[in-house]
Amino acid sequence: MLKRDPSAKFLYRDVGLFNKKRLFRFYAGKLHTQTEWDEAQYRSILEQQKYAPVGLMKSNSSNKRWWMFRNNFYWEDEGYSATEIMALILEKLEQKKKRVEKAVILLSQRKAVSPQSKAVSTNGRQPIPDDVKMYVWQRDGGRCVKCRSQEKLEYDHIIPIALGGSNTARNIQLLCEKCNRLKGANLV
Repeated sequence: MLKRDPSAKFLYRDVGLFNKKRLFRFYAGKLHTQTEWDEAQYRSILEQQKYAPVGLMKSNSSNKRWWMFRNNFYWEDEGYSATEIMALILEKLEQKKKRVEKAVILLSQRKAVSPQSKAVSTNGRQPIPDDVKMYVWQRDGGRCVKCRSQEKLEYDHIIPIALGGSNTARNIQLLCEKCNRLKGANLV
């Protein structure tokens, strides 16, 4: 198992009276490293962890190991190598990025699409599927394809349903309310 540890941190202490020196130690909850790093070693860890996970500590009692990668701390208990840790973390970050992008698109759609366009889809015909809406939104850049407006957007059937059009991405476009009213039931 690999988990991010938001409570883990480095703390330092100053030693020496005349030749002051700063020593750093890694802490995770009640556990901490026996090793202390001087400032140069600490800065080296910070530089290395930008590009690859750096192992910091292993717990004898729980078989957990702590890593630092891209300014975050993680623990794992399966004995992964640094390469495996990096692959798992990057995969989690990519999944998170995709989830956030999808959520932002859905939020934008909810805010920008007018209530009239929602009423049309519940008017006795099949609603446009969410995945088609998401694709069309991305393809059209969240703008009216005619005037490039970002206000009062509606999903428009290029070929109206009444004339045999479908709810596929090839037949749907984003139009602002004004452009959609001007188009009406025409094909152009």
